[in-house]
Amino acid sequence: MSGIYVKDLIKVYHDPETDVRVSALRGLDLFVKEGEVASIIGPSGAGKSTLIKILCGLETASGGSVYIGDTNIVDLSEKEMQIFRFKNIGIINQFVAQNLIPNLTVEQNILLPLKMRYASRQRARKELDELLSTLNIERIRYNPVTKISGGEAVRTSIGVTLAKKPKIILADEPTGQLDTANTNNIIETFKDLNRAFNTTILVVTHDLRFRNAFNKSYIIRDGRLVGVNVEMDRSELDFLVKPQESTLQSVIDSSQFVRLPDEVYQTGEFKHIVEFDIHPSKKFSILFNPNNVTKKEIYELLPKTHEYSDIEEKIEEEEEEHKVSFDEVRPIMEQEFLADLSDRNIIEVRNLVKSFPLGKRTHEVLKGISFNIQKGDFVVIAGKSGAGKTTLMNVVSGVEKPTSGEIIIDGINISEESGSTISNMRFKDIAMISQVNNLFSQYTVKENMEIPEIFNGIKDFYSQIDFLEIAEECKIDHRLNQYPPELSAGEKQRAALAVALSRHTPVIFADEPTANLDSRLARNIISMLMETARVYNTTIMMSTHDLSLVRPGFRLIRLQDGKIIEDVRVTKNKLKGILENYLDIKIEENGSISY
Repeated sequence: MSGIYVKDLIKVYHDPETDVRVSALRGLDLFVKEGEVASIIGPSGAGKSTLIKILCGLETASGGSVYIGDTNIVDLSEKEMQIFRFKNIGIINQFVAQNLIPNLTVEQNILLPLKMRYASRQRARKELDELLSTLNIERIRYNPVTKISGGEAVRTSIGVTLAKKPKIILADEPTGQLDTANTNNIIETFKDLNRAFNTTILVVTHDLRFRNAFNKSYIIRDGRLVGVNVEMDRSELDFLVKPQESTLQSVIDSSQFVRLPDEVYQTGEFKHIVEFDIHPSKKFSILFNPNNVTKKEIYELLPKTHEYSDIEEKIEEEEEEHKVSFDEVRPIMEQEFLADLSDRNIIEVRNLVKSFPLGKRTHEVLKGISFNIQKGDFVVIAGKSGAGKTTLMNVVSGVEKPTSGEIIIDGINISEESGSTISNMRFKDIAMISQVNNLFSQYTVKENMEIPEIFNGIKDFYSQIDFLEIAEECKIDHRLNQYPPELSAGEKQRAALAVALSRHTPVIFADEPTANLDSRLARNIISMLMETARVYNTTIMMSTHDLSLVRPGFRLIRLQDGKIIEDVRVTKNKLKGILENYLDIKIEENGSISY
């Protein structure tokens, strides 16, 4: 048996130094059948990653029971859990450094679990080649994992997990850094593995490309299960502009708790009391706000008949008639970036080459790239995983030295300057938002926001920056007095963004800034970056695989195999084509959307 059964799961984190207690899970119930493939969806900070850590025994539960098959892992000792995890569970961590051994090559990392399964040399080599081909990482098989891109590292860590052939796979945000083609590849790999070996797979994600990949999705908010979606309708483009209508489903857990979906709560203007009534047919009940509507008025709104089937048919007819139109994605088109660009180039890149030594050979990641960026522009660097996006961001920002070529930022040629000069320039003029947050763990979020200005010599910090307003915009104001280790992955990302925005530097480099954020927060972050560029004339250079974050007016530079293959200013008509290709939809002339 390899199903997952969780009942009344509670997890409270306590920091004895600060005496801070945070409830990550608050009586969560979950049931995943053996051989089922399902996803867990929820906003940042909902408790998704905590749930995965408890399921694989890396965290202990504060209360409740967790059954993997017939085993209640809550009762296992640490050593027993290690053995159980090794035999039964494969883990794909969102921080790939925890999945891979850095001084080994891609091939050696994947071979390790094959050898631990005592597979014969011939069998291990065959399975290795199949995994490398399936995950599209054959060309980097001999590269050390320190010399591969973030997306390639994700695919390698998935290969390490698949090589174990576990009964259960727990994947925590496995595709946050992957382009659509590789994401679809991973989805199909999970499905194939499930069909071939009846593997139970649970994917925790905010990646909306996973929402329609499996026939069951669990929705988690505030540490509880609040909904279960089965066979979701792919026409719901909630990841773009509208709230997820399917969350109107809720779950009654073992404590008889039920959470009102946001849309229901806001529509009814509920305060402290809701009222229930049972329809005379006894086939459904009614929930309403007694302060706004009476029971009599509710019944006047319902059909005169007491036959539930008539109501059900009417609902089905209404659903049949509903069609998604392009009006629902129009707000993206209308959120246009209108920058007051100056003639002055703040960034100049000339014939940039970046190579890494790989044993006796050299791997060239960037191959003679040249471009200029005007002050106040918003430039998006896009491309498939392994195209060189992160390397380009690191080299242009001065984090890494180029092999050859020139990089001039605000008149300073950082390819020729000393390390101290580059460091001083980066500290004063550049803010970095990286895939791995760069927060000081020993300081609170508030103190992390204050540190840069203190070192810049600004005495009256509070008169210079309204950091509380920035924290509110980043949805991290409620965690200002918390330390980074107490935050979820998404909260850390938002805190790092708040630190970067509070500095008001002339240039911001953002490498996959929304990788750990749910879709709604991601859209908010793009809006904030656009507003920062407009108000402060900040130049923003952002890398991303998520092309639904592109807006009209952005400059789009696409990379492929270390070279620029496209450099355009995005128009509304151009964005329409981008959305069609990225989201795999067809926007018809009449405005309707087909698949």
